[in-house]
Amino acid sequence: MLITQSLKNQGNKVAVIGDGIADVECFKEAHVSFAMGSGSALTKEYASMVLTDNNFNSCVRAMMWGRNIYTNVKRFLQFQITVNLSCLIVIFAGLIYLTESPLNAT
Repeated sequence: MLITQSLKNQGNKVAVIGDGIADVECFKEAHVSFAMGSGSALTKEYASMVLTDNNFNSCVRAMMWGRNIYTNVKRFLQFQITVNLSCLIVIFAGLIYLTESPLNAT
């Protein structure tokens, strides 16, 4: 619990893995918590994600996939905002100088 609190106070993202009732307090404190499949029912209830098997590599893979999805969503939103903003600038400039939109459906 002390390690989790000190890491959070330093501004780090904290993930906790556990399977016992003693881990529940750390689960509440951490940003992301993983419960093992063979853990207690209370641990599974408070966990953010429950692993069906007791393999630590599953947890590592889940974190890698989560980071990958977050990065891809961030890149997609950056692309969409850039494209839409440049399209609006072209349309407004065309309306000011050409009195009609340079972009049309055809």
